[in-house]
Amino acid sequence: MDLLNFLLENLSDKHMTLGDNLKELGKAMAGIGETDSERNGDLKFFSIEQAKAVIDYLNISLFKHYKLYEYLFHSPREELVISNEYVVELAQPSVPPFPPLLEDGIPSDIYSSFIISPTATETESKGFDQEDYLEEPCPEVESFEADAVAGVTAEDQKSAVGEIPSEIIGNLEAEINEKLQMQEEAYTLRTEKLESPK
Repeated sequence: MDLLNFLLENLSDKHMTLGDNLKELGKAMAGIGETDSERNGDLKFFSIEQAKAVIDYLNISLFKHYKLYEYLFHSPREELVISNEYVVELAQPSVPPFPPLLEDGIPSDIYSSFIISPTATETESKGFDQEDYLEEPCPEVESFEADAVAGVTAEDQKSAVGEIPSEIIGNLEAEINEKLQMQEEAYTLRTEKLESPK
């Protein structure tokens, strides 16, 4: 790996050509297999077979694709900047006569910073127009509500509650019976076709 890094550094930092890099490889591997040599390189611990295997590996991995590595190290590339922009829409605070928003599934810090109902000082700063409007009861509405509630007895409530489920169940029962009849007819047609010879 040191030898491969050395050759890649020659290519990237020193801008060596393929021929110059091969010469550097030859200098580094000089003296392999010789016992007493004046040209001892840095890699004298390799045997001749190991040196051939290393050269084959470098030929396949680096020298065959030398132009690609030159392009990779020396050509300028456009830098892509990837970013995400999020648009967060916050719910409006509750304004009477609307109820406050549900807080289910919202972390408490988000609830306290964005959704919590306004304090007394904030409501005072909004003005007294809304408060005066809401504090004045409408006599027509109160009389209508009182009349509607007074006319309903406990028996009326029980009969209304009993009618609703019976209507729903009756409708479902009719639909199920209709579907069963259709399936029964389809099965009888199939069995008749199977029984009758052609």
